[in-house]
Amino acid sequence: MSRTVLVIDDDEENLQVIGLILRKLGYTAIMINNGWDALDVIREERPDLILLDLMMRPIDGWQFLDELKKDGLDGIPVIIFTAKYVSEEEIAKYRGDISLILQKPITLQELRGVLSEFFSEEQVLKSEFR
Repeated sequence: MSRTVLVIDDDEENLQVIGLILRKLGYTAIMINNGWDALDVIREERPDLILLDLMMRPIDGWQFLDELKKDGLDGIPVIIFTAKYVSEEEIAKYRGDISLILQKPITLQELRGVLSEFFSEEQVLKSEFR
């Protein structure tokens, strides 16, 4: 079964590259260039994971997380994918909502490792609670 990864980034080039990498790794990739459209997509199809950029318009990644929670759509694992330094103060409010923070740029091998580890750990957790 292919896992679905929703990537939210307002940089079209980043979307293209990450989408290509995800498909090469065997994931179903949904590429969205703004947070509002991503919320609409999530209402229709809940992805297995969200890769979220922080520095976007018209809403940034933090605002997207707020809207996700406000709409009752939280609970989907989120990996922050950003070139921005993220401080402890910024993370504090979202600690339970963020699985990991990745710094851009990332190589294919790094992304493969992160996703493989993420999904294998998720599978272990699910099997432990059966």
